Amino acid sequence: MLYAKVDDEGVIIDVSASQTDEYHLLVAPNEPAVAAILEKKFTSENTSTQQILANSDNDMMRIIEDLIDLLTEKRLIQFTELPLAAQKKILGRKWVRRVHNGEDDLMIEAQDTDGDSLI
Repeated sequence: MLYAKVDDEGVIIDVSASQTDEYHLLVAPNEPAVAAILEKKFTSENTSTQQILANSDNDMMRIIEDLIDLLTEKRLIQFTELPLAAQKKILGRKWVRRVHNGEDDLMIEAQDTDGDSLI
């Protein structure tokens, strides 16, 4: 997916693989203005096609994760039908994302056992 930065008249002046406040308009790469900007970026010394692909890889990975979640929620596929290596990578990424967002405690809290009458 590409997002465009537009000027005051609505003319596309730049494109990015990431959506931001400046780059908010979703555009297709085959639009003439977008294609011209992409061609210019590809031929510049500062940006290579490898950099553009690397920037979009994270976005694509998140799309694939969301798609797998949707398909499993709708019971069109079972998570266990995926190859084991894919399952491990997806579960690992979900865990890291939860930790990063503060949704998962890494440490188990100590329980108060002073009032335990079974011991």
